[in-house]
Amino acid sequence: MKKTYFTWLGLFCLLAVADASPVLAKDSKNTEETLLSAIFPSRCNFSGHFSQRKAVEGVSVPLNSTGDFFYSCDLGLVWHTSKPFSEAVLYVNSTNNFKAEDDGTLTPLTGITRYIMSNIFVRLLNGDTAYFAEEFSVTEATDKTVRLHPESGMLQKGLDVIHISKTEDDSQTTVSIKVTDVKGQDTLVLIDHIQQYSFTGKRSAYEQCNNLYADKTNWCQVLRSPSRFDVF
Repeated sequence: MKKTYFTWLGLFCLLAVADASPVLAKDSKNTEETLLSAIFPSRCNFSGHFSQRKAVEGVSVPLNSTGDFFYSCDLGLVWHTSKPFSEAVLYVNSTNNFKAEDDGTLTPLTGITRYIMSNIFVRLLNGDTAYFAEEFSVTEATDKTVRLHPESGMLQKGLDVIHISKTEDDSQTTVSIKVTDVKGQDTLVLIDHIQQYSFTGKRSAYEQCNNLYADKTNWCQVLRSPSRFDVF
């Protein structure tokens, strides 16, 4: 099975979070934004770990993968799958975005992958609640879980429902994302060890990125100076 499948397994789940919900009247958008803001990131620089488990039709054993990430509004995103293999997505903006290997080999993102990154995933990390409240609908399943149903016809072809919950204690914040497709198959993603940073500016973000990924060839340099790494 291709490595890219595992890389995008986790990304799709987070992207789907941004991409779904039942139709509400326009005057309910403030409520939707409130629900989303309780779950979406509140700062511009943060990192964390993720684990994911996906049931796949025709495969008897669920697919599992783990990894880590770093996001900065000023610098961009490193989304790193570490097991069962090591691979990353490096996203600076809609023009500069790559799949990266440990040895520094870069491959440009293309097609639907690039579109989703630009229009959904990065908006989610930016905490753009207004965008999602306008484009999707959101309801509260319980006092700790938000339910999202797809509104667009394209998403409804593959996605049934998403449940998102967020728990916090003195030591850490954990976000749980359960995605159910139209065939009833579930993907569960857990995001934890979230660390938010108070620094500002691209230089500080680059330094933190290097602290996290010092052993990875040029990943953070790509985010800082993407034009030096254009791949055609």
